[in-house]
Amino acid sequence: MNLQNVKFFWKKLRENWSRRFSLIIRNEKNLSEVFKLRLTPRRVFVLGTSTFLLITILTIMLIAFTPLRVYVPGYTNPLEYNLYKKMLIRVDSIERINAIQKVYLDNFINLLNDIVVYEDMNADMQDAVPKKVKDRDKVEAATKQVNDAAEQLLLEITERNTKNYIPLTQNITVSSFAFTMPALGTITKPFSIFDRHFGIDIENERGTLITTIADGVVIVTETSENEGNIVIIQHSSNMLSIYKNVDKFLKKVGTKVKSGDPIATMGNKGTESPKPYLHFEMWYNGSAIDPGKYFLRN
Repeated sequence: MNLQNVKFFWKKLRENWSRRFSLIIRNEKNLSEVFKLRLTPRRVFVLGTSTFLLITILTIMLIAFTPLRVYVPGYTNPLEYNLYKKMLIRVDSIERINAIQKVYLDNFINLLNDIVVYEDMNADMQDAVPKKVKDRDKVEAATKQVNDAAEQLLLEITERNTKNYIPLTQNITVSSFAFTMPALGTITKPFSIFDRHFGIDIENERGTLITTIADGVVIVTETSENEGNIVIIQHSSNMLSIYKNVDKFLKKVGTKVKSGDPIATMGNKGTESPKPYLHFEMWYNGSAIDPGKYFLRN
């Protein structure tokens, strides 16, 4: 199509733009008029454009607000999307637990072999220079010996700490232990297996100093949405002390601590904490024990 034909077409279109035409439908037998419609090129254009836009809008709405959208490339099935979100959360939780287990196992092996990473409380993580025994053969041999036992112990502790599960008939007594109080304050809620409260709550003002009950190594410093900041210390004789709902960490993972050393301050960062207090637990051989029975009295 050349330029002259295009000009001729537009000229005819402008001339007939408003010219009226009649569309008549007659009965073939008696030639009576059945239907008559007056049209102009302008009306045909407007009617066609409106019809096209209406059909397009209805098609888009049909695809966007009905299950038909799953057949359009680029859309995701809602069921598959929800399943993907759940699997993503589970994978993230598994990675987090694996990281905690690795830190625990490394510190457990170092503790058994007197290979302890010591970092000053006030030193920056990037500037801290760990002092560590470099006997790799000894570390590898110890890892092979305690790997199975340590992993089983860690799984039991993790399960009971996350699910708060312990047999109601279990009653652990350890007569040879005596510890210092982890913080000054009033014990507002005692240990109770039947109420599934596996520790004691010590209430005091925000910022109250929290100290470790005995010598050990910090193996976990983490944050829980419900229980706030948490510190876990590994002691000798398969003893663990757990400090929940703390405000600030004063020790880092891998730090060797002595009895009475400050490790955190009291707070209420968890969603279950209406006021500042310390929730303190003691676990012996994977079972919770009543801390109140083993505190030294003045």
